[in-house]
Amino acid sequence: MRRPLRIAATFHHPYYAPLHVAHRLGSFAAAGLEPQISFAAEAAEAQRSLLRGEADLAVGGAIHAFVMADTAPPSRLLSIAEVNSRDGFFLLASRERAADFRWSELAGARLILFAEAPTPWLCLQDLLRRHGVDPSTVKVRAGLPVPAAVEAFLAGEADYLETGQPAAAALLERGAARLAAEVGAHVGHITYTSFVVTPETRDARPELCHAAVTALARALRFMATHNAEAITDLIAGDFPSIPRPRLARIVGRYQRLGSWPARPLVAREGIERLGRILADGGLIRHAASFEAIADNTFAEAALRDLGPEPAGDPPAATRP
Repeated sequence: MRRPLRIAATFHHPYYAPLHVAHRLGSFAAAGLEPQISFAAEAAEAQRSLLRGEADLAVGGAIHAFVMADTAPPSRLLSIAEVNSRDGFFLLASRERAADFRWSELAGARLILFAEAPTPWLCLQDLLRRHGVDPSTVKVRAGLPVPAAVEAFLAGEADYLETGQPAAAALLERGAARLAAEVGAHVGHITYTSFVVTPETRDARPELCHAAVTALARALRFMATHNAEAITDLIAGDFPSIPRPRLARIVGRYQRLGSWPARPLVAREGIERLGRILADGGLIRHAASFEAIADNTFAEAALRDLGPEPAGDPPAATRP
């Protein structure tokens, strides 16, 4: 009999494809788990479900572990497996903007932010500072949910829009926007999303944590060795509102960007870079150490259980 695993996921977006692949591939079932997945309407809700005891595991940003560790007194959440290794958002420009985008163009420009989570704007601020642009010079508009943000952008109320998928793909396909930047390609490797548990769950239910991470490891291995079409075939049923050709292009873009790791190990570099971005952006005073908010015990055990990774060429969509 399979054990129930209550998963609180941040959003129902293709960006979180590893969760859907693990489910549709049967990886959770193979690990003896029956996943019960709920999707939050905004970023912090998944973690709140975890802290209220309504979920065993959250699929969310390590940002929340940093924020909790920075409170007085500090509290803890632990990332036990990496799900997303790049920022998954896109900077779109209005059609009136020049095709040859430069970061300096954002100074004085009107920008609509992604409203449902703080990390995208913090990452964008990091890029602006790296390119000598003071983020305070950008005329930002916050608080608009994605549909309203898209509507305002199309009405000419902004020069740039920060958004994720599938909204970005839909606007680009219509010719209603230009792609200014794939933010993840510029920010580099950060541990954007992970499997998150409380220390109490880690200590009291290690078998559950190990099984969940093993399921993810199987899914990531599949994704690392199959192209976008195969991944799309597997998860299309979970995204009926996205036309299949569009979903395949979205998956292919994320795959090419390296949005999904090949293994579930939480990368020290990715955690530390995220901590620096959050501190530089003023969200936290001090960034917690890697050891305080991450634990690779289960990921290392999962990789041992699965054995050597298959040899061969990477899928076509991920080749340079």
